[in-house]
Amino acid sequence: MRICLSLLAVCCTCSVSFAEDGKPQSNSDAVEFTPLFDGTTLDGWEGDSRFWRAENGVLIGQTTKDVTTKKNTFLVMAKKEYGDFELRFSYRVNGGNSGVQYRSQLVSKWVVKGLQADFEDKIHDGKDRFSGMFFEENGRMFLGQRGDVVVVRTNKENSKNPHIEKIATVGSNEALEKHIRRDDWNDYIVIAKGNVSMHIINGHVMSVGIDEDEQNAKKSGLIAWQLHAGPPLKIEMKNIRIRELK
Repeated sequence: MRICLSLLAVCCTCSVSFAEDGKPQSNSDAVEFTPLFDGTTLDGWEGDSRFWRAENGVLIGQTTKDVTTKKNTFLVMAKKEYGDFELRFSYRVNGGNSGVQYRSQLVSKWVVKGLQADFEDKIHDGKDRFSGMFFEENGRMFLGQRGDVVVVRTNKENSKNPHIEKIATVGSNEALEKHIRRDDWNDYIVIAKGNVSMHIINGHVMSVGIDEDEQNAKKSGLIAWQLHAGPPLKIEMKNIRIRELK
């Protein structure tokens, strides 16, 4: 019953529809959101300036053949932590895998550990396997695949390998992938409420995680963007805004 009530509470916190400009359709919702990106500068964000820039209202992270990173690097909003929230943004990705970090912690300069809402290009045998999945960077790693509703519980013998129970599905991985637009903008909603996380892309719930792992679950943390090591990669984000949930 506790899980069912938690999921109901999360589902009731927001509408998943977007207007054509990517902004919330409800005026009452719009006044509650706070922009996290001013469209012209990286004010409030900290990261390696070789990779991150603001351009024409878009936040861009990019690696090239000549400008590379040996490990995943992050653009971090380090001045404030968020606990329960609804984060909305539009993204476009070319060449690899990325994601937005939340309830995360700095572990070294421009490197974070914490929950991640993934998005990626079609890089695995022509398929996108990871967009929308429930994941923890530099921690417990793969917690739930796209389509899964999972409960994560403490493993006292190995804290980095929690017990994961798939309790339901919101659709098949393959069917949900069809709702992701290639070479175009996608609308992403990330909701964290209590111990429940929900990832929504283009109005479709991609995964739900209920984190009951008392040793590892975080109630609040930093928001950051991931730029993945590997082949050249370009990620673009715009209309980035957040509202804290009571």
